[in-house]
Amino acid sequence: MRTASLSVSLTIGLVTACAPAHVVTTPAPTPIAGSPIRFAGRSDSTEFVTGRLISLDAETLVFERFIARHPAGRWVAESLPTDSITQLQVRVGRRANAGRGALIGGLAGVVLGIACASEEPGWLTPTPAECLAGYTLSGVGTGLLIGLLIRSDVWAPATLPPDLEQPPVAAAAAVGMGLRIPVRLGGP
Repeated sequence: MRTASLSVSLTIGLVTACAPAHVVTTPAPTPIAGSPIRFAGRSDSTEFVTGRLISLDAETLVFERFIARHPAGRWVAESLPTDSITQLQVRVGRRANAGRGALIGGLAGVVLGIACASEEPGWLTPTPAECLAGYTLSGVGTGLLIGLLIRSDVWAPATLPPDLEQPPVAAAAAVGMGLRIPVRLGGP
C-alpha cells in the first residue's frame, strides 16, 4: 500500500514538473488588448515575462503583470520600449498532457515494479512479472489521468510592429524535439 501511494505521489510530481508551455509556429496572430502575452527582452532572451497586453505600437509595449506578493494580488501596468523585445508571443489556447503523463507514470511504475519484484517471496507476495506488469500499468493509467487534468498554455509568436527608422533584423528560429504519443480512448 505504501508503494502505491508513493507511485501516485511520484507520478503527480513528475507530470507537474514536466508540463512546459508549448509554442506554435504558424500562423502569427495579432495581439489585441487584454490578450495574454509573454515576451523576452534583449538582456535575457530565454526568460519570458507573462502579462496582459494593454497596447503595442512601434515605440512601446504597455502591459499588465500580476503581482502575487500583494495580499490580495493585483495587476500592475508597466511599459517597455519595443526595440528591447526579442520575442513576443500570444497565448492561443491550452492543451492537456496525457501522453507525457502516461510516459512518466509508466516509467515510475517500472521503477516501483522492479522494487516490488526484488522483495522476499511470501504467501500473498505477487510474482516478479505481476509486480512489473501491475505497477507499470497502474503508473501509465495514473499518469494518463493526471496528464489529462494538467493543462499547459499554447503560445504562438506574434509579429512586432515595424519600426520605420531601423532596417529589419533577421530573427533566429527556435529548434526543438518532441515526442507525441497518440492515445485513443474507446470508440471505433
